[in-house]
Amino acid sequence: MEKGENWRMKGFSQKLHGIVVPIVTPFMTDGRVDEKSLRALANHVVDGGVNGIFVMGTTGEFQYMPFEQQRLAIGTVADEVGDRSLVVAGVTGKSVEETIRNVTVIGSLPTPPDALVVAPLCYHSNRNLPQHMERLGTLSKLPVLLYNNLGIVTRRWKHKNMLPELVGRMASLSNIVGIKDSSGNPDYFARVIKYKSPAFRVFQGEEKLILSALQQGAAGAVPSMGNILPGLCAGLYDAFTRENTKQAEAFQHSINQINAIYPDGPSIPLILKVYLTRKGIIANPMSNTLFKGDTERVISLLESKIGELERNGALPV
Repeated sequence: MEKGENWRMKGFSQKLHGIVVPIVTPFMTDGRVDEKSLRALANHVVDGGVNGIFVMGTTGEFQYMPFEQQRLAIGTVADEVGDRSLVVAGVTGKSVEETIRNVTVIGSLPTPPDALVVAPLCYHSNRNLPQHMERLGTLSKLPVLLYNNLGIVTRRWKHKNMLPELVGRMASLSNIVGIKDSSGNPDYFARVIKYKSPAFRVFQGEEKLILSALQQGAAGAVPSMGNILPGLCAGLYDAFTRENTKQAEAFQHSINQINAIYPDGPSIPLILKVYLTRKGIIANPMSNTLFKGDTERVISLLESKIGELERNGALPV
């Protein structure tokens, strides 16, 4: 079914832009979702001026969580945020059947998210992918964003990126409203952004490429750094939309300096949680991810760099 006016009439596509933060999921010591900390984190991010929250992405450790806890996290954030910000929710399962269940259940929550996010290559190859995504669209009234992330694709597919030409075909489906690309590959991103339109928004998932992506026509970005510095990420987007190139470049440079301290991708949730715990935003840094390096050293470097940037006026006031 080709794209009509349904989502545009509801105004969703017009609201789908800016900084959408993939939030971490705070846990209690027994591994269950810490609802109180999750609500505090959601408010911290929204108060930082971002446009949206992405619950149950890889930063949120969805791949390690039972579905009931995923559902609890999504419902908690949607309830806390209300209409102050967009909430998009990951519903990717380990199989077609799990994903169908997730789409159906999350779409029927008392306070549902504004949209669903699916990383189909976690369980489905590129073969017949548009047909699969069209089928998912019949299961819920909520719009769907695609999620391209090689880091969570464990199947031995020939291609671990969604083929750009298939992205183009899926962009014409009535239920598909955008894509988050976390490949970190500028060439791949350039091929995908050709399919952007008012009804199909493209988001960059790599921090160091945010400004470049916006200059190419991206609708926004989905940076994990927004957990600890939502104002900086939002400031970059706002400066760009105001055509303040000098300020946008300065904020991108600040982001790059902080990003250089980050460990490898799988360890990011733990590092973010330790930082957020130090700041009193969440209760503890419990995480399913591991970091083989010196956590204290990384946190010390982060705090030092952020403090330096604040003193030099390189962060938003």
